[in-house]
Amino acid sequence: MEVLLKDKKFREILKGHCYTILEHFIHRKINFSIVCNVRCVKFEPELPDSIRGSFSELTLFILAGYTFESLELDSKNLYFEAGFGEENLGSFVTAPLDSIVQILLPNDEDLRADFCVYINLYNAFINTEPTKKDEEEGINSSMKALLSNPKNKRFKK
Repeated sequence: MEVLLKDKKFREILKGHCYTILEHFIHRKINFSIVCNVRCVKFEPELPDSIRGSFSELTLFILAGYTFESLELDSKNLYFEAGFGEENLGSFVTAPLDSIVQILLPNDEDLRADFCVYINLYNAFINTEPTKKDEEEGINSSMKALLSNPKNKRFKK
């Protein structure tokens, strides 16, 4: 799986799939939601820290009503206008297609769950950065593997 996720061609396939789904929904006027890696999303004008700080790393944007009507799509980004916070502060949002982790359709019969129609495996796995603990465990397991061979005992200090 790791080899596949590092494959640039596979990443382009995922981005193309995302684009095709978004294009279809926009053309058919089907409301949908996206879950984005908000670190990659741009807001113009910038949102105040009080609003921006309330977003989790993966943030849901519901694209319906005026926000849906404002949608624009190109080969790299999805653009829309949305209101944020109690004041409904307007901002133009640029969401790179690579930042979209999921595309969801509303489930009209069960308001507790939406239908996931797209998952960006690349973003879900690659954008998680290893912690210092993960790095230390990796070094320790590599050292154990190296020293498990009797011929390598001479490297132990």
